[in-house]
Parts: sequence; structure tokens; C-alpha cells
Amino acid sequence: MSDSELADGVVLIQIGAAFDATERFSALLGWPEDSYFKTDRAMAVHGLDLVTISAADPPAEVDAQLEQWLLARGADCEKRALVPVGYNVGAFDLPFGAFLPRTSQLLSRRVVDLNAFCLAYEGRGPYQGSLPTFSGWKRLTKRYAAEKLTAVGLEESWHDAGYDAAAAIVQVAFFTSLAIP
Repeated sequence: MSDSELADGVVLIQIGAAFDATERFSALLGWPEDSYFKTDRAMAVHGLDLVTISAADPPAEVDAQLEQWLLARGADCEKRALVPVGYNVGAFDLPFGAFLPRTSQLLSRRVVDLNAFCLAYEGRGPYQGSLPTFSGWKRLTKRYAAEKLTAVGLEESWHDAGYDAAAAIVQVAFFTSLAIP
């Protein structure tokens, strides 16, 4: 996103989707330089510049590309079975789906928020002899995901939407492999 809030003309500038560590989609959304609100902080987080964004495919084209990619992998707008996964995905990421209306019709309104796992496991879920805090679980699972993604040839690239999507799949698999005593 070009900033963290939809207000003031903020736009979606990158989208990522993944089914596993290697099957993923990632694209930039193109916007004319002066057509949206942006902050230096948001641009720095993503490592994108205005020229790169303005040269990318328009949102409607990215929407069609992602929709086709998802349909080719079994998505069905009647079932809305694709569940978004990530940190704060429901409150933060999903509202930006307004920029991808065709794709949004394929997504479930249910989400898997990785923050919920961190909260549920905080101080209760033992891991390698310790009881990690919320922040500890987040760091641990990000490190775990980076190792798993590196093993399949993906270079660590947090805040790249395609990388983050693949990492979220790995992280949720990690969390669900653990059992809270």
C-alpha cells in the first residue's frame, strides 16, 4: 500500500498470493505519479519508487491476471474458499481488495490472522525450552519461514507481496504443527 490507511487516496501498489512456497503470484499495480497519496515511509518499506509504480500494469489488468491465476488453480467465486492468511490480513490487507474487485470475489471473508497465533501461544506454547512472547513468536516464525523459503530458492525479501504471501503459508503451517499444552 502507498500508506497504511485507505483514507486520503491511498492505493494498493503490490499484491501477492501463494498456495505454497513455490506456487505464488506477485505483481505491482501501476498508478500515475500524482494520482494517489503516498508516504516516504511506505515507499521505503516496499523499496519501490514512483517511476517503477507508474510503469507497472494498471490495477484492472493485474486484477484480471490474478483472477485467472487463481481460477486456473481451482478458485471458485461461488464457494469463496480461498482464505487470506497473514499478519493483520483481515483488518489491514482485505480492505485494499477494493482495488481488485474480480479477485476479491474469489476470497473468503474468513481470514487466518497470524497475530492470533502469536497471542494464543504467548507464554503458553513452549518451543525449544522457552515460552516465547508475542514478539518472540513473530520473530521465530519469520526466521523459520525465511529458512524454508531459502531452501526452495527464494531470496529473503520481506515486504515484497509475493514473498510475504509464501512466508505466511509457511508460518501458518508451522503454527498449526504445534500444540498448546
